[in-house]
Amino acid sequence: MLDLFFRKYAWTATLLLLFAAAWLCARTVNTVVAAVIRPRPAVDLSALPSAAARPVAPPRLDSERLYALVGQKPPAAPAAGQEAGAGAQPQGPQNCADRNAAPVKSGLRAQLVAAVISDHPRSSIASITDLNTRETRVYGIGDQLLGATVLSIERLRDDRDATGSGVKVVAIVCDGGQKQYVDFEPGDGSGAPPPRPLARPGVPEEAEPAGPSAAEGVKKLADNRYEVKKKFIDETLSNLNNVATQARIVPSFKNGVANGFKLFSIQPGSLYSAIGVENGDVIQRINGYEMNSPDKALEVYQKLRETPHISIEIERNGQVIRKEYNVTGP
Repeated sequence: MLDLFFRKYAWTATLLLLFAAAWLCARTVNTVVAAVIRPRPAVDLSALPSAAARPVAPPRLDSERLYALVGQKPPAAPAAGQEAGAGAQPQGPQNCADRNAAPVKSGLRAQLVAAVISDHPRSSIASITDLNTRETRVYGIGDQLLGATVLSIERLRDDRDATGSGVKVVAIVCDGGQKQYVDFEPGDGSGAPPPRPLARPGVPEEAEPAGPSAAEGVKKLADNRYEVKKKFIDETLSNLNNVATQARIVPSFKNGVANGFKLFSIQPGSLYSAIGVENGDVIQRINGYEMNSPDKALEVYQKLRETPHISIEIERNGQVIRKEYNVTGP
């Protein structure tokens, strides 16, 4: 049955196959011929007009955004009619009472060594060297420095800093009615008093009045209770270099954290011996302030000038001992 069907319609299948083969050949030939005879596009670039060079604007510095980036304010514009340069009027002497007056570099032969700026400006202190005598002392607000009065310890803008955001720590003083500053660079001596003359052989040098000794300034009332004369405290705090030579003081650490200052080699008859401090003691707190850094120690020393009572916590042989001192006298 199937053989009869294929014999009857075999010519139809052959015709369809021939038609499909002819169509595929025609399409192939058409595609090849079209690819051969297709024209290639060409652009004559020489005929195009040349574009003019785009102008490049010069770089512009946005000073307001730059000052905001460094956290500063741009300087105020000069007032109308004010001229700078050779024709400007020289600035007159600054008035010490004017808080807005800009200080100038001091001519005192003094050099700032260290400073502590407290949250309370009146408690700020500075360590300054007298270049005439090479003596370094700690000065507080209101103290006398080579005839000048210390007004404040502040941060001023450093004009030599290229970014305009640099600051430096200075001691502001009032010298001859002019506001000046003492920084870490030595003064030229233009405003300093004449140096003290050297002693001549055979001529006795006039001795300065000596203050009370440690035994006279400190009186023991009971165990860990003492009475201290205020004059003795003032004279002691005004010459910390002398106090530093009476014992060896080193930072103390516990579990890798600073916990005070340890004292060794305490001299007999010294301040430390008079107030009951022994070799190996660690001074941890004074009036509740932790003594964990040199800056904190300098700040506490300055505050002791005005307190009527002093409390010191000492660690001795692993135990904490509290010593109380009442300040008496004018």
